[in-house]
Amino acid sequence: MINENASLLEEIYQATKMGLEATQLIIPKVQNPQLRTEIEDHALRYQDMGAKAKQMLHTDGRMPKPEKTMQKAMLRGSIQINTMMNQTPSHIAKLMINGTAMGIKDITKNLNRLDGADTEVKKLAEDYIINEQKNIDELKKHL
Repeated sequence: MINENASLLEEIYQATKMGLEATQLIIPKVQNPQLRTEIEDHALRYQDMGAKAKQMLHTDGRMPKPEKTMQKAMLRGSIQINTMMNQTPSHIAKLMINGTAMGIKDITKNLNRLDGADTEVKKLAEDYIINEQKNIDELKKHL
């Protein structure tokens, strides 16, 4: 039987690492000060939530798995290609919204699949989803 707490925490940790990576790759391309500040705030929230997931894994005697190198390379390439010709606030907001929506979908799927996880772990997943929805709401202003 799988450890549902560890599995859900790992999914949250990996999602926050990907979100953080995406924000760090996008920030240098953002010229709009308000959008830049919002994305920098998103990065801080990813760091905070990732640290919580990592701490909870440590408390359970586990270490987070290494980042998925191929997924990270694909993210990097996708951002480079998608911002090469268009760095408008609207386009960057759209890219960030699409990535954020994928994070919501993945964590929601895992939250449903791993329904035996402890309440505290589920709450972190729910907080992740709420945070991501907040990020989308902020980004929509730039479309």
